Amino acid sequence: MTYDQLLTQLQKKQFLPIYFLMGEEPFYIDEISNYIEENVMPEEQRDFNQILLYGKETDADEVIAMAKEFPFGTEKRVVIVKEAKELKNIDRLVKYAETPTKTAIVVICYKYASLKATQVKAVEKNGVVFHSEKMRDNKLSAWILSHVKKYQFKMQPVVANMLAENIGVDLSRIDNEFKKLTIFLPPNSEITAEIVEKNIGISKEYNVFELKDALAVRNKDKAFKIVHYICQNIKQTPNVVTINSLSSFYLSLLAYNLSDKTIEAKAKIFGKNDFVQRINVQHAQNHSTLELQKIISILREYDAKNKGVDSNLSDEELLKELVYKIIH
Repeated sequence: MTYDQLLTQLQKKQFLPIYFLMGEEPFYIDEISNYIEENVMPEEQRDFNQILLYGKETDADEVIAMAKEFPFGTEKRVVIVKEAKELKNIDRLVKYAETPTKTAIVVICYKYASLKATQVKAVEKNGVVFHSEKMRDNKLSAWILSHVKKYQFKMQPVVANMLAENIGVDLSRIDNEFKKLTIFLPPNSEITAEIVEKNIGISKEYNVFELKDALAVRNKDKAFKIVHYICQNIKQTPNVVTINSLSSFYLSLLAYNLSDKTIEAKAKIFGKNDFVQRINVQHAQNHSTLELQKIISILREYDAKNKGVDSNLSDEELLKELVYKIIH
């Protein structure tokens, strides 16, 4: 079941006895569990009939016991277990799912973990297993353009790319930034680069997106200006974000140069956005396969150094050295 399908089902109040929310993308797991927490049980009944547990502080037996307690003054109890990856004896909850009590809704937030195929089948007999897959880098800009509509805002692809490159695949942070903008932006406003720069703290001129572009067209002066700015704000744009973004970028260029260069290949590698495809195809055509392989090797080396392997350089010096090597 997809996120949209599950949310629609919940909005229609078609509740099932158990929900296993698992996978590598925490944003959708939080969205679903928060919706259940805030909408299933009337607020005046939550003190008696809505239980919030944490995996480190409980076990499967306590969760089951809470679910089996009879609701007070309502038809159902809601039992939500967060940080369920730390929960002991998860297999007992799977066994419970085969014959769950009809007077409870149990929500298991199983972030950064997955059930086995046999366990999924067991849970799906009476409940839902939602697999929250990690967002791929080349789909992030399209997701931003789609998600911003939820808040009744507009955005140009270039601004979505700027956010994607500088924040990275952190859907929760992107969503929070949009929420903050609703405080002072009226509906149907366009989120421009100037608004992003002023309120989210990403420079429209000196950011990772612009750094990629400068490196791709071999504009040394611009690349070093951007690096100088990033180094002055290194906590806002840590090296892990910059290196991951550059790695994904050059890997996609290499993948395109090694592909059959069809329309399908472009969409698979760069996403479906025409603007992104056009720019990246130009960048790929300006690099040889050997050149891209060398740059990717440099990025892997500096990814290791950024993690403390064979390096005692500061973050700022490490970034400057990395960009120098890519340029030369």
